[in-house]
Amino acid sequence: MKVHLIAAFTLLAGCSQLPNTTTTNSTDVLDLRDDKNAAEQLWTLKHATKPSYPKAALISKQTGCARFIITIDKQGNTTDIRFVESFPEGLFVDVSRESLKTWHWQARESNSESRAIIRTVQLDYFMKEASNMDAAKAFCTI
Repeated sequence: MKVHLIAAFTLLAGCSQLPNTTTTNSTDVLDLRDDKNAAEQLWTLKHATKPSYPKAALISKQTGCARFIITIDKQGNTTDIRFVESFPEGLFVDVSRESLKTWHWQARESNSESRAIIRTVQLDYFMKEASNMDAAKAFCTI
């Protein structure tokens, strides 16, 4: 049985407006949860631990995804991991959250000040033999 895990950085909604800025603990954090391109211009993924495919999903031949909103701090650490939604509901959340805790980011040249950001990430879990492939593709594809 061949299973695939794809870490996808996705948008929950596309927009062409300027990003919002929020203040957290008196540090400016740029809110780019709706602007994937802007987020990728500031930070690139340096290290990502691949989550394990949940045993329950393997047994039931389920494929799907989990979406989170994360903060990338000035040091490139993934912090403030907030669950948004998943398909099937709840199945991939715990393993995704544990993996995200270890992700580390590298500031790009355009982010010389290592400005902290908030962004959306999606982790996708797929297997060829999945019994719910059509529903998963409809939910997880943006």
